[in-house]
Amino acid sequence: MSKFKYNLAVIGLGYVGLPLAIEAANCKLKVAGYDTNESVVNNLNKSVSHVEDISDKVLQDALSKDFLITSNSNILGDSEFIVISVPTPLTDYQPDLSYVEEATKSIADNLKKGQIIVLESTTYPGTTLEIVKPILEQNSNLVAGEDFLLGYSPERIDPGNKEWTFKNTPKIVSGINEKSLKKISEFYNSIINEVVEVSGTREAEMVKLIENTYRQVNIAMVNELAILSNMLNIDIWEVVDAAKTKPFGFQSFRPGPGVGGHCIPIDPKYLSFKTRQIGQPVRFVELAQEINNSMPNYVVSRISELMNKKEILFKNSKILILGVAYKKDIGDTRESPAIHIIESLLNKSVEVSFYDPFVDELIVNNKSISKELVVENISDYDIVIIHTPHTAFNKIDFENIKSLIFDTTGSFSISNVERL
Repeated sequence: MSKFKYNLAVIGLGYVGLPLAIEAANCKLKVAGYDTNESVVNNLNKSVSHVEDISDKVLQDALSKDFLITSNSNILGDSEFIVISVPTPLTDYQPDLSYVEEATKSIADNLKKGQIIVLESTTYPGTTLEIVKPILEQNSNLVAGEDFLLGYSPERIDPGNKEWTFKNTPKIVSGINEKSLKKISEFYNSIINEVVEVSGTREAEMVKLIENTYRQVNIAMVNELAILSNMLNIDIWEVVDAAKTKPFGFQSFRPGPGVGGHCIPIDPKYLSFKTRQIGQPVRFVELAQEINNSMPNYVVSRISELMNKKEILFKNSKILILGVAYKKDIGDTRESPAIHIIESLLNKSVEVSFYDPFVDELIVNNKSISKELVVENISDYDIVIIHTPHTAFNKIDFENIKSLIFDTTGSFSISNVERL
C-alpha cells in the first residue's frame, strides 16, 4: 500500500496538464491538480474548462472521481508521482524557464523519499539534469536516482486533433537512471496505450525539438517556393497537390501566412539557444525561422499590390481577416501570424476587423480589434484575407462577394480569388 495520499500530482493545468490529470483520474488514479493561478483553479472547480479539448462535461465527470484541483502546494508532498507541465515561453527571444524553476522549487520544499518527478514542459536538452535535478537536490538534501526518481517525457498534445489524443498518441519516456526509467515507464503505461522508452533525458528532450523543427523547416521550404512560384507565374497549390500523389519519398506541406501556436515558432529557438551555447549555430533551422517569420509581411505586400492593381487606396482601406486562430477549427491565437499581419496593417493606417467563430476578442498592440458579427457584411470591405481555413467558412458564398479576396490557405475553390 502506497504511503502517499495521491498517485499523481500535476503542476500546471493548461492544455498539457489538464488532459493528463483527467486521463489519470479516468483510469481510477487518485489525482491532484495544482496551479498557482487562483482564477484557473476556481473555474475548474466549477467545471468550467479553459482548455478547448476538454469540455465542461468531461471536466465535471472527472471531478466526480478522485480528482482534487487546488492552489495549495502542500499536496505535492502527498503525491507519489509529480508531473511538471508549466509553460516555457520565450522572453526577449530567449528561453524562459522561470515557471519550471518555480515549480521545481515548490516540489523541493515538499519532497519526500520515494517520490518520482517527471518534467513534461518543452525545453532544451540538458534541462532535467542541469536545472531540475540540482534544485531538487539542493533544496531537499535528497539524492536524485536514489532517494527520489527523476525523468523527462515530452508532451505531444495537438489541440483540436480528434484522431490522435492524449490516450492513443505514443508517449516518449526517459529517466536519469534505470530505476527512474522503469518506474516512469510503468506509470505512463497505466494511462496511455503505447510507451516508448529512450536511453536518457537529453534524448527525450531532443525528441520534442526535432519533431517541431522538422515541421518548421519543411513549412519554410514550401513557403519560399510559394514566393518564387508567384514570381514565376506558377500555381504552387497545383504543384503541391500533384507532388503529394507520389506514394513514397514525399510528405506534403502547404504554404501559409507563417507559423503559429505553442510549438513550431518556439521549439526550434530552444534548439538554437542550446547549440549556440556550444558555439555551433543551427544555420538551416535559423534560416527556416527567418523565412516563416517573414511571411506575414509578405502577405501584406501581396494584398497591397493587389489593391494597387485594382486602384484601391491602401491607406484608410477596410480589411477583414477571416480567421485569426493559428490553426483550423480552434480558437487558439498564440503566436498566430494573423497578429503580425494585423500589426503591419494598423501601422499602415488600415482599418482592420476580423471574423472568427472560435475567437470572441482580439487585442493587438493594446488595441481591441473589431469583430465582424454578420457574415453578410463581408462585401462591405475593400479586401477579405482568408487566414485560417475554419470548416465553418465552407458555408460562405464567396462567389457572390464583391470584395477582393486573398486566400493564404489555398483551401477554398473560389473563381474570383487571389491565392498566396
